[in-house]
Amino acid sequence: MATMENLEQIQQTLSQVDARIPGALRIALGISYRQVAFAPAPASSAGQAAADTVRFAASLLQQPPPLPATADVVPEAGEAGGLPAEAEAEPKNAAPARRLRIRYGSCYVPRHDHDAHFGHADAGVLGVADGVGSYMKLGVDAGAFSRRLMANALAQVVAAVGEEEGDAAAGRTPVVFPYALLKKAFEKTAASGAPGASTAAIVSLAGGKDLKWAYIGDSGFAVLRGGRIVFRSKPQRHSRNTPFQLSAASKTSDGVALARAGQIAARDGDVVVVGTDGLFDNVSDTQLQHAVQIGTKLGFSAKNLADILAGVAYEVSKRTRMGKPDDITVLVAFVVQSDS
Repeated sequence: MATMENLEQIQQTLSQVDARIPGALRIALGISYRQVAFAPAPASSAGQAAADTVRFAASLLQQPPPLPATADVVPEAGEAGGLPAEAEAEPKNAAPARRLRIRYGSCYVPRHDHDAHFGHADAGVLGVADGVGSYMKLGVDAGAFSRRLMANALAQVVAAVGEEEGDAAAGRTPVVFPYALLKKAFEKTAASGAPGASTAAIVSLAGGKDLKWAYIGDSGFAVLRGGRIVFRSKPQRHSRNTPFQLSAASKTSDGVALARAGQIAARDGDVVVVGTDGLFDNVSDTQLQHAVQIGTKLGFSAKNLADILAGVAYEVSKRTRMGKPDDITVLVAFVVQSDS
Protein backbone atom coordinates (compact mmCIF):
# COMPACT_ATOMS: atom_id res chain seq x y z
CA MET A 1 0.00 0.00 0.00
CA ALA A 2 1.47 3.35 -1.02
CA THR A 3 1.50 6.26 1.41
CA MET A 4 2.14 9.94 0.91
CA GLU A 5 1.31 11.42 4.26
CA ASN A 6 0.44 15.08 4.65
CA LEU A 7 0.97 17.31 7.65
CA GLU A 8 -2.60 17.00 8.93
CA GLN A 9 -2.43 13.19 8.86
CA ILE A 10 0.96 12.72 10.49
CA GLN A 11 1.56 15.66 12.82
CA GLN A 12 1.57 14.43 16.41
CA THR A 13 1.97 16.63 19.43
CA LEU A 14 5.57 16.81 20.50
CA SER A 15 4.64 15.74 24.01
CA GLN A 16 3.11 12.54 22.62
CA VAL A 17 6.24 11.71 20.63
CA ASP A 18 8.46 12.57 23.57
CA ALA A 19 6.42 10.34 25.88
CA ARG A 20 7.11 7.33 23.62
CA ILE A 21 10.73 7.12 24.79
CA PRO A 22 10.82 4.37 27.42
CA GLY A 23 12.90 4.87 30.55
CA ALA A 24 15.34 2.12 29.58
CA LEU A 25 15.96 3.82 26.24
CA ARG A 26 16.54 7.16 27.92
CA ILE A 27 19.27 5.64 30.09
CA ALA A 28 20.84 3.67 27.23
CA LEU A 29 20.86 6.73 24.95
CA GLY A 30 22.20 9.10 27.58
CA ILE A 31 19.23 11.47 27.59
CA SER A 32 17.26 12.70 30.60
CA TYR A 33 15.44 10.00 32.56
CA ARG A 34 11.86 10.80 33.43
CA GLN A 35 9.90 8.35 35.55
CA VAL A 36 6.27 8.09 34.44
CA ALA A 37 3.80 6.80 37.00
CA PHE A 38 0.02 6.74 37.21
CA ALA A 39 0.12 7.55 40.95
CA PRO A 40 2.73 9.19 43.22
CA ALA A 41 5.20 6.64 44.59
CA PRO A 42 7.15 6.74 47.85
CA ALA A 43 10.71 7.96 47.53
CA SER A 44 12.11 4.51 48.28
CA SER A 45 9.90 2.94 45.61
CA ALA A 46 10.88 5.60 43.10
CA GLY A 47 14.57 4.97 43.78
CA GLN A 48 14.12 1.24 43.40
CA ALA A 49 12.21 1.75 40.15
CA ALA A 50 15.03 3.89 38.77
CA ALA A 51 17.62 1.26 39.76
CA ASP A 52 15.55 -1.47 38.16
CA THR A 53 15.33 0.58 34.96
CA VAL A 54 19.11 1.01 34.88
CA ARG A 55 19.64 -2.76 35.26
CA PHE A 56 17.00 -3.45 32.61
CA ALA A 57 18.68 -1.06 30.17
CA ALA A 58 22.04 -2.75 30.77
CA SER A 59 20.56 -6.19 30.14
CA LEU A 60 19.09 -5.02 26.83
CA LEU A 61 22.45 -3.68 25.68
CA GLN A 62 24.42 -6.90 26.03
CA GLN A 63 27.07 -7.09 23.35
CA PRO A 64 25.57 -8.50 20.13
CA PRO A 65 27.43 -11.35 18.39
CA PRO A 66 30.21 -10.37 15.97
CA LEU A 67 29.28 -9.79 12.35
CA PRO A 68 30.82 -11.70 9.44
CA ALA A 69 33.97 -10.21 7.96
CA THR A 70 32.07 -8.79 4.98
CA ALA A 71 28.71 -7.09 4.73
CA ASP A 72 28.49 -7.65 0.95
CA VAL A 73 28.59 -3.93 0.20
CA VAL A 74 29.06 -2.76 -3.38
CA PRO A 75 31.09 0.48 -3.14
CA GLU A 76 29.19 3.68 -3.79
CA ALA A 77 29.47 5.43 -7.14
CA GLY A 78 28.14 8.59 -8.64
CA GLU A 79 29.99 11.52 -7.12
CA ALA A 80 33.45 10.34 -8.11
CA GLY A 81 32.86 7.06 -9.87
CA GLY A 82 30.53 7.92 -12.72
CA LEU A 83 26.94 6.81 -13.07
CA PRO A 84 25.99 3.71 -11.08
CA ALA A 85 25.47 0.55 -13.11
CA GLU A 86 22.00 -0.13 -11.77
CA ALA A 87 20.61 -1.70 -14.92
CA GLU A 88 22.97 -4.67 -14.98
CA ALA A 89 21.15 -7.95 -15.45
CA GLU A 90 21.20 -10.71 -12.86
CA PRO A 91 23.70 -13.46 -13.74
CA LYS A 92 21.98 -16.19 -15.75
CA ASN A 93 23.31 -18.99 -13.54
CA ALA A 94 22.60 -17.27 -10.22
CA ALA A 95 21.00 -19.54 -7.65
CA PRO A 96 17.49 -18.47 -6.70
CA ALA A 97 17.37 -16.73 -3.32
CA ARG A 98 14.47 -16.52 -0.93
CA ARG A 99 12.65 -13.26 -1.51
CA LEU A 100 12.48 -10.61 1.15
CA ARG A 101 10.08 -7.76 1.79
CA ILE A 102 9.81 -4.82 4.16
CA ARG A 103 7.49 -3.78 6.95
CA TYR A 104 7.90 -0.09 7.62
CA GLY A 105 6.62 2.78 9.71
CA SER A 106 7.28 6.51 9.69
CA CYS A 107 7.18 9.54 11.95
CA TYR A 108 7.37 13.24 11.07
CA VAL A 109 7.96 16.00 13.63
CA PRO A 110 7.63 19.29 11.70
CA ARG A 111 9.38 22.51 12.68
CA HIS A 112 9.28 24.50 9.43
CA ASP A 113 7.43 21.81 7.43
CA HIS A 114 10.04 21.51 4.68
CA ASP A 115 10.43 17.71 4.80
CA ALA A 116 8.55 15.20 2.66
CA HIS A 117 8.59 11.41 2.45
CA PHE A 118 6.86 8.37 1.01
CA GLY A 119 6.85 4.62 1.37
CA HIS A 120 5.56 1.72 -0.73
CA ALA A 121 5.74 -1.61 1.08
CA ASP A 122 4.82 -3.79 -1.92
CA ALA A 123 7.65 -2.31 -4.02
CA GLY A 124 9.96 -2.10 -1.01
CA VAL A 125 10.79 1.57 -1.61
CA LEU A 126 11.28 4.41 0.88
CA GLY A 127 12.13 8.03 0.19
CA VAL A 128 12.79 11.23 2.11
CA ALA A 129 13.51 14.80 1.01
CA ASP A 130 14.39 17.96 2.90
CA GLY A 131 13.72 21.40 1.45
CA VAL A 132 16.65 23.82 1.77
CA GLY A 133 15.62 26.29 4.47
CA SER A 134 17.57 29.28 3.17
CA TYR A 135 14.87 29.80 0.53
CA MET A 136 12.59 31.07 3.32
CA LYS A 137 14.63 34.27 3.38
CA LEU A 138 13.66 34.82 -0.27
CA GLY A 139 9.97 34.52 0.50
CA VAL A 140 9.82 31.09 -1.18
CA ASP A 141 8.03 28.00 0.14
CA ALA A 142 11.15 26.05 1.05
CA GLY A 143 9.22 22.78 1.16
CA ALA A 144 7.68 23.06 -2.31
CA PHE A 145 10.48 21.28 -4.18
CA SER A 146 10.85 18.46 -1.63
CA ARG A 147 7.11 17.75 -1.61
CA ARG A 148 6.87 17.72 -5.41
CA LEU A 149 9.99 15.54 -5.68
CA MET A 150 8.61 12.88 -3.35
CA ALA A 151 5.15 13.01 -4.95
CA ASN A 152 6.69 12.44 -8.37
CA ALA A 153 8.87 9.61 -7.04
CA LEU A 154 5.87 7.90 -5.49
CA ALA A 155 3.88 8.28 -8.71
CA GLN A 156 6.70 6.55 -10.61
CA VAL A 157 6.72 3.68 -8.10
CA VAL A 158 2.95 3.25 -8.28
CA ALA A 159 3.14 3.19 -12.08
CA ALA A 160 5.94 0.60 -12.01
CA VAL A 161 3.99 -1.65 -9.66
CA GLY A 162 0.92 -1.34 -11.86
CA GLU A 163 2.93 -2.36 -14.92
CA GLU A 164 4.29 -5.41 -13.12
CA GLU A 165 1.10 -6.77 -11.62
CA GLY A 166 1.80 -10.05 -13.38
CA ASP A 167 5.14 -10.31 -11.62
CA ALA A 168 3.54 -9.56 -8.27
CA ALA A 169 0.90 -12.24 -8.85
CA ALA A 170 3.69 -14.70 -9.59
CA GLY A 171 5.39 -13.86 -6.30
CA ARG A 172 8.09 -11.65 -7.81
CA THR A 173 8.76 -8.23 -6.30
CA PRO A 174 8.76 -5.29 -8.74
CA VAL A 175 12.30 -3.97 -9.15
CA VAL A 176 12.75 -0.24 -8.53
CA PHE A 177 16.21 1.27 -9.05
CA PRO A 178 16.68 4.28 -6.73
CA TYR A 179 19.09 6.22 -8.97
CA ALA A 180 16.81 5.97 -11.99
CA LEU A 181 13.81 6.81 -9.81
CA LEU A 182 15.52 9.88 -8.35
CA LYS A 183 16.59 11.03 -11.82
CA LYS A 184 13.08 10.74 -13.29
CA ALA A 185 11.44 12.37 -10.28
CA PHE A 186 13.93 15.24 -10.39
CA GLU A 187 13.49 15.81 -14.11
CA LYS A 188 9.71 15.98 -13.73
CA THR A 189 9.94 18.24 -10.68
CA ALA A 190 12.42 20.60 -12.35
CA ALA A 191 10.28 20.75 -15.49
CA SER A 192 7.32 21.84 -13.35
CA GLY A 193 9.27 24.87 -12.18
CA ALA A 194 8.76 24.03 -8.51
CA PRO A 195 10.55 26.66 -6.39
CA GLY A 196 13.25 25.98 -3.85
CA ALA A 197 15.71 23.12 -3.59
CA SER A 198 15.96 19.82 -1.76
CA THR A 199 18.18 17.01 -0.59
CA ALA A 200 16.88 13.46 -1.05
CA ALA A 201 17.47 9.80 -0.26
CA ILE A 202 15.75 6.77 -1.78
CA VAL A 203 16.26 3.15 -0.66
CA SER A 204 14.79 0.11 -2.40
CA LEU A 205 14.72 -3.61 -1.64
CA ALA A 206 15.23 -4.29 -5.32
CA GLY A 207 13.84 -7.60 -6.48
CA GLY A 208 13.44 -8.72 -2.88
CA LYS A 209 17.19 -9.39 -2.64
CA ASP A 210 19.41 -6.31 -2.47
CA LEU A 211 19.11 -3.00 -0.72
CA LYS A 212 19.92 -0.33 -3.30
CA TRP A 213 20.14 3.38 -2.68
CA ALA A 214 20.68 6.80 -4.18
CA TYR A 215 21.02 10.00 -2.20
CA ILE A 216 22.18 13.57 -2.54
CA GLY A 217 22.95 16.01 0.24
CA ASP A 218 22.51 15.24 3.92
CA SER A 219 19.32 13.21 3.87
CA GLY A 220 20.47 9.65 4.38
CA PHE A 221 20.05 6.18 5.84
CA ALA A 222 21.68 3.41 7.83
CA VAL A 223 21.50 -0.37 7.48
CA LEU A 224 21.73 -2.29 10.76
CA ARG A 225 22.36 -6.00 11.09
CA GLY A 226 22.44 -7.78 14.43
CA GLY A 227 22.04 -4.39 16.12
CA ARG A 228 25.12 -2.91 14.43
CA ILE A 229 25.46 -0.47 11.57
CA VAL A 230 26.90 -2.25 8.53
CA PHE A 231 26.44 0.70 6.19
CA ARG A 232 25.75 4.38 6.74
CA SER A 233 25.40 7.09 4.11
CA LYS A 234 27.92 9.94 4.17
CA PRO A 235 26.53 13.49 4.04
CA GLN A 236 27.43 15.56 0.99
CA ARG A 237 27.98 19.20 1.91
CA HIS A 238 29.68 22.19 0.30
CA SER A 239 29.94 23.74 3.76
CA ARG A 240 28.46 23.16 7.22
CA ASN A 241 25.01 24.50 6.35
CA THR A 242 25.06 24.04 2.58
CA PRO A 243 24.28 20.48 1.49
CA PHE A 244 24.38 19.23 -2.06
CA GLN A 245 20.90 19.87 -3.45
CA LEU A 246 18.55 19.51 -6.37
CA SER A 247 16.75 22.51 -7.84
CA ALA A 248 14.95 23.61 -10.99
CA ALA A 249 17.50 26.44 -11.23
CA SER A 250 20.54 25.03 -13.03
CA LYS A 251 22.90 27.54 -11.38
CA THR A 252 22.10 26.30 -7.88
CA SER A 253 21.37 22.62 -8.54
CA ASP A 254 24.16 20.11 -8.05
CA GLY A 255 22.34 17.64 -10.30
CA VAL A 256 21.54 13.96 -9.97
CA ALA A 257 24.90 13.04 -11.53
CA LEU A 258 26.51 13.86 -8.17
CA ALA A 259 24.17 11.59 -6.24
CA ARG A 260 25.82 8.66 -4.51
CA ALA A 261 24.47 5.19 -5.24
CA GLY A 262 25.28 1.65 -4.21
CA GLN A 263 23.87 -1.57 -2.83
CA ILE A 264 24.25 -4.22 -0.16
CA ALA A 265 22.93 -7.77 -0.10
CA ALA A 266 19.87 -7.76 2.19
CA ARG A 267 19.31 -10.33 4.92
CA ASP A 268 16.31 -11.36 6.93
CA GLY A 269 16.34 -9.31 10.13
CA ASP A 270 18.06 -6.23 8.72
CA VAL A 271 16.75 -2.88 9.96
CA VAL A 272 16.88 0.12 7.64
CA VAL A 273 16.55 3.64 9.03
CA VAL A 274 15.99 6.44 6.51
CA GLY A 275 15.81 10.06 7.59
CA THR A 276 16.47 13.72 6.99
CA ASP A 277 19.28 15.57 8.73
CA GLY A 278 16.90 16.40 11.55
CA LEU A 279 17.41 12.78 12.62
CA PHE A 280 21.08 12.21 11.82
CA ASP A 281 22.30 15.60 13.16
CA ASN A 282 20.79 14.80 16.55
CA VAL A 283 21.11 11.03 16.95
CA SER A 284 24.59 9.51 16.94
CA ASP A 285 25.43 6.17 15.38
CA THR A 286 25.86 4.69 18.88
CA GLN A 287 22.45 5.97 19.97
CA LEU A 288 20.90 4.62 16.78
CA GLN A 289 22.41 1.18 17.39
CA HIS A 290 21.27 1.14 21.00
CA ALA A 291 17.73 2.15 20.05
CA VAL A 292 17.51 -0.61 17.44
CA GLN A 293 19.01 -3.21 19.79
CA ILE A 294 16.51 -2.38 22.53
CA GLY A 295 13.59 -2.00 20.14
CA THR A 296 14.31 -5.37 18.57
CA LYS A 297 14.57 -7.15 21.92
CA LEU A 298 11.36 -5.56 23.17
CA GLY A 299 9.48 -6.43 20.00
CA PHE A 300 8.75 -2.87 18.87
CA SER A 301 6.97 -2.44 15.55
CA ALA A 302 8.63 -0.38 12.83
CA LYS A 303 6.20 2.43 13.63
CA ASN A 304 7.05 2.26 17.36
CA LEU A 305 10.76 2.51 16.58
CA ALA A 306 10.27 5.39 14.11
CA ASP A 307 8.28 7.28 16.76
CA ILE A 308 10.97 6.68 19.39
CA LEU A 309 13.86 7.73 17.14
CA ALA A 310 11.99 10.90 16.16
CA GLY A 311 11.28 11.58 19.83
CA VAL A 312 14.93 11.09 20.76
CA ALA A 313 16.06 13.40 17.93
CA TYR A 314 13.57 16.04 19.04
CA GLU A 315 14.57 15.85 22.69
CA VAL A 316 18.27 16.08 21.85
CA SER A 317 17.63 19.01 19.49
CA LYS A 318 15.90 21.10 22.15
CA ARG A 319 17.63 20.04 25.36
CA THR A 320 21.32 19.78 24.55
CA ARG A 321 23.91 22.35 23.53
CA MET A 322 24.91 20.31 20.48
CA GLY A 323 21.35 19.77 19.31
CA LYS A 324 20.10 21.15 16.01
CA PRO A 325 16.38 22.09 15.91
CA ASP A 326 14.92 21.10 12.54
CA ASP A 327 12.16 19.16 10.83
CA ILE A 328 12.62 15.48 11.71
CA THR A 329 11.55 12.67 9.40
CA VAL A 330 12.22 9.02 10.24
CA LEU A 331 11.30 5.87 8.32
CA VAL A 332 12.15 2.48 9.79
CA ALA A 333 11.91 -0.71 7.74
CA PHE A 334 12.25 -4.29 8.96
CA VAL A 335 13.49 -6.71 6.30
CA VAL A 336 11.63 -10.01 6.62
CA GLN A 337 11.02 -13.16 4.60
CA SER A 338 8.32 -12.62 2.00
CA ASP A 339 6.21 -15.43 3.44
CA SER A 340 6.35 -14.14 7.05
